[in-house]
Amino acid sequence: MSFQRLKTKGLVFYVLSIFIFINQPATASVHGVMLTEVDESIVSISGTEEMEAISLLTEFSDNQLTFEQQQVSMTRGWLELSKQQNSCMFNKIKTPERLKVASFSHYPISIYPPLRLIVLAKNQQIFANQLDLAKLPENTQGQIGVVKDRSYGDFIDQKINRNPHEFYVRGGMSSSNRLVDMLKAERVLGIIEYSEVIDAYLRDNDKTLDYVSIPIRHVDQAIYGYIACSKGDKGDEIMSEIDRVMSQQSFQEAFIRMHDDFFGEAEKTILIPELEKLFNLR
Repeated sequence: MSFQRLKTKGLVFYVLSIFIFINQPATASVHGVMLTEVDESIVSISGTEEMEAISLLTEFSDNQLTFEQQQVSMTRGWLELSKQQNSCMFNKIKTPERLKVASFSHYPISIYPPLRLIVLAKNQQIFANQLDLAKLPENTQGQIGVVKDRSYGDFIDQKINRNPHEFYVRGGMSSSNRLVDMLKAERVLGIIEYSEVIDAYLRDNDKTLDYVSIPIRHVDQAIYGYIACSKGDKGDEIMSEIDRVMSQQSFQEAFIRMHDDFFGEAEKTILIPELEKLFNLR
C-alpha cells in the first residue's frame, strides 16, 4: 500500500513510525555484569584473553549483548553471583557444587593446557620429573601455593580438599599474581599454575624468574573454562544470548584465531585441534 492511498494522517504516522523503528541500528538489549579479578588496565594472557572474548561476544551479537566489569576477589565473586541477578563470571570450571548456584555456558569460553607445578630452577631437585600429589616430597608441607576457591579440576581439587594442610592457600585480590611474587621471594617452594600465565605476568611486569614447569601425575588433559551466570530470569536471558552467539560458526572461527594468537607452538598443537573438534570444524 502506497502512502498516497492512506486515508488518515494517524495511519501515515503509524506506518512511518514502524519504518523508522525497524531501520534503526540495533541497540544493546541484554546487559550483564562480569565479575572478575582482572583489571581492564592489566595486560596478561588471562586478562587480555578475557577482554578479547567479551569483545567477541559483543561484536558477534551485533551489540545486543554487553557487559560492564566489576572487580572482585574470586571468593567474593561467587557470593555476588547470587546477589546480582544479572552477573556472570569468566573462565570457571564446572563442578557439581558450582552447578547448584550458577548456570554455565554450553561452550567453553577459554581453554588451557594442563596445569603444572612451577618451581624455581635451583629447587628442581626437590621434586621428581613428575609430581605425584599423593606422595609429596618431605619438607614441602604447606609450601605448594594454590588460590582459595579456585577450581583446578576434579583430580587436583580432591587432593587439596582432602589434605589442605599440605598446601599454602592464598585468598584475596590478584591471588595468582601474588603467588608468583611469593615464589620469586622463596616464601613458597612451588605453585600450581599454567606456564603461559607465569610468562605473561613476568613479561607484563618487567620481571624475571628462572623457573621450571613440572608435569603433575594424572593431569594431562586440556582444561576448559566456561562463563557462569546467576540463576534466574535475568541470568538465563544473558546465558541464552551467550549460547546463541557462541553457536555461530563465524564466532567460533574468530575464537579459535584468538587462542592461536595467545599460545606458543607447543600449546597450540594441543589446544587448537581440541577447539576444532569441540566446534565440529575439523
